[in-house]
Amino acid sequence: MAAQMKIGSRLIGDDHPVFVMAEAGANHNGELALAKELVDVAKASGADCVKFQTFTAAEFCADRTKTFTYFSQGKEVTESEYEMFRRLEFTREEWVELMAYCEAQSIMFLTTVQDPVNLEMMHELGLLAIKVGSDDFDHLPNLRTFAATGLPLILSKGMADAQEVDKVVGDLKSRSADLGVLHCVSLYPSDPEHLNLAQIPALRERHPDVVWGFSDHSRSTVAPALAVALGARIIEKHFTLSHDMAGPDHWFSMDPKELTEMVAHIRFAEAAQGSDKIAPNVEEEKSRQIMRRRIIARRDLPAGTVLDDSAVTFKRADQGLYVGDWDDITGRTLRKAKAATEGIELNDLESVDGK
Repeated sequence: MAAQMKIGSRLIGDDHPVFVMAEAGANHNGELALAKELVDVAKASGADCVKFQTFTAAEFCADRTKTFTYFSQGKEVTESEYEMFRRLEFTREEWVELMAYCEAQSIMFLTTVQDPVNLEMMHELGLLAIKVGSDDFDHLPNLRTFAATGLPLILSKGMADAQEVDKVVGDLKSRSADLGVLHCVSLYPSDPEHLNLAQIPALRERHPDVVWGFSDHSRSTVAPALAVALGARIIEKHFTLSHDMAGPDHWFSMDPKELTEMVAHIRFAEAAQGSDKIAPNVEEEKSRQIMRRRIIARRDLPAGTVLDDSAVTFKRADQGLYVGDWDDITGRTLRKAKAATEGIELNDLESVDGK
């Protein structure tokens, strides 16, 4: 049975539509009004959910003198990592208002939960599932705490090798009934040669009881669709209101037009996957009837004619066996006369061995 997970009423897995997570992250720049605009963009794009990041800078930034360098508005910016994250925090009241706004807009709210203190608040507020970023993929103490809530869990595996994947995923599979893991490359942005999308089918084979996906940091609107074709069932992608806004993630995130385009590519890719049954579909069968050549009487053929290359020709027609059947009927005898240009059917032939 194919792996699947459930978030709220939404089933995710091979037999269900790809789950698209529009990652707003901290691209709201700490402003609730901008966060609501991001919700509107995610909804309009056709994404299944809009995801933010819930953190407390004091909880995970030990050294307040540590600096962080990023690209913003066409230039390199270096500032205090603690102050940057502190500026991007929301209060409990702001989260309540934002979650209510998502509900009003009929789009699922999710968030990356950084630490147990953030989990406690979000759990109380009715969070449907927990997302964990690649930075904490190896943080098993936190992951075990998160899994103990019983909430669905989605992890990004950026920076992890096969041994670490086996360790973390192996530990969590017995703890979480709804587990998704996203192939991810922790480079911002990721160039095509970094993406290694071939890992997705390899990971699916390695842990078939997990729902696999792709968290994409490339600037491509097509890469997520390629991941879907390779078996990803969850797609996560950063987006922003504008590349020109100040902040660490805006310049490589999708703008509203690109996000909409990306979702359309994903839906095209999942529709294009179709069935693995090697046969024409119903619509293609109609084309077969029109385009494939038939076995046609070359001239008037009396009953008793033995079919050979001189008796038939192969042309498009509405009636008659297909030319692909010729090897099976050559040398057979007509049991009734056929006029020139008439198609030859199986019931026009004498039976062989009583058939």
